[in-house]
Amino acid sequence: MTKLTNFIKGRLSVKISLMAVSAMAVLLIASLVVMLLYSRKKVKEETMTRVTQTLDATVQNIDNILLSVEQTAGNVYYSLPPHINGPEAIEQYRRNLIDSNPYVADCTIAIGDSSVTESKWTFKPAQEGHDPLICFSLPVHNMTGQPVGFIGVDVSVGLLSRIVAQAKPSENSFCVLLDSVGNFIVHPDAEQLMQQSAIEISKANANAELGEAVQAMIAGQTDYRTFRLRGTDFYVFFKPFSRGSVRGRIIGHLGWSAGIIYPTRDIFGDYNNLTYYVLAISIVGLLLMFLLSHAVIKSRLKPLLMLTAQTQHIAAGNFGEPIPDSKHIDEVGRLQDNFQLMQRSLATQVEELESLKDTLYSRCEGLRKAYDQAKKADRMKTSFLHNMTNQMMEPADAIEQDVLQLCNQPDRDTAQLVSDIQKKGKAITELLKNLISMSDDEMRKEADHD
Repeated sequence: MTKLTNFIKGRLSVKISLMAVSAMAVLLIASLVVMLLYSRKKVKEETMTRVTQTLDATVQNIDNILLSVEQTAGNVYYSLPPHINGPEAIEQYRRNLIDSNPYVADCTIAIGDSSVTESKWTFKPAQEGHDPLICFSLPVHNMTGQPVGFIGVDVSVGLLSRIVAQAKPSENSFCVLLDSVGNFIVHPDAEQLMQQSAIEISKANANAELGEAVQAMIAGQTDYRTFRLRGTDFYVFFKPFSRGSVRGRIIGHLGWSAGIIYPTRDIFGDYNNLTYYVLAISIVGLLLMFLLSHAVIKSRLKPLLMLTAQTQHIAAGNFGEPIPDSKHIDEVGRLQDNFQLMQRSLATQVEELESLKDTLYSRCEGLRKAYDQAKKADRMKTSFLHNMTNQMMEPADAIEQDVLQLCNQPDRDTAQLVSDIQKKGKAITELLKNLISMSDDEMRKEADHD
């Protein structure tokens, strides 16, 4: 990571390309988010519209089947009273009813049983070896209007489910129809029709979301819910099973609820695929944009790279290496031109400095030689003084000795003269001693300096 960071920091073209791509990525992501959210909303609205139409069509289809069974039973009902005492006629009517309607699985005409007092639809759970049924019961009256029996028409739930399943709105979706206690009247899976109710399925899978959806359907609500079952996410859209208003129809609300169960992938599968495609295209597009912008920016920054190399050469002391003329008229080109002028001016100044250095060096060399000669002359002077004083010391000492001998003579004038000579000799001696001392000091200083 550190190497990558250092590489990015050390490449101006990479940094500029990343900045451009980052700005474009922000705009692109914002646009994609808005577009995808709007698309998802539209997909959901379209699904709701399609589901509503399918639910209405499914309810209408089931109601048409029920209505046909009711009308078939009604035809027998109006023809049966004159023949209620003829078993053969009753059996013939029963067979005619079964044969006349393809949805009727069985029919029962019971005379003498007046337990059925009103027309109604009921659900019969599956018996051993038989499918579950929904049964339409219609009371039979005699000629005087007294209830003397009933007609029971059975419709196979499996047959009804297969008919409804043919009109499913998508490949993996299916329709269901629940009665008022949660039993399946319509379901594409025969095992669910034979064994379990919707409430039992939700309890068996400990699925609170599915249980909530089932309770909402039983309560007669119009809504949709989401739930997860066996690792798959589903949407369930439901509404009460409303019956069509037909003249002479006396059975009203049955308490049933119709629903369409959609796997989430059926609703948003294409949308999700589109999202993945768009993201992939966006990533590839940003990568291509980065590579293209990097190539363009790098080509535009070649003069800067050349100037960087030139500054390194100049820093190493190569002031005279020429900088080529720029082929651009933009800021980089002007920078190269100005740098070229600066390099030429610097080369000229460096040449002048070199010439001045040579002049100063030659002058310093002359001064050094003159200084050496001056030192040599000074040493000669000091040596001369030292030799002269040494030579003068011996006569001065001799004069002093002679003067001492003269002073010992009795002649008074001579003594006075000798005294004066002695004084002057001492002065000469002191003067010579001082010259010798000064000469010694000078010689020591020259030795220390050398």
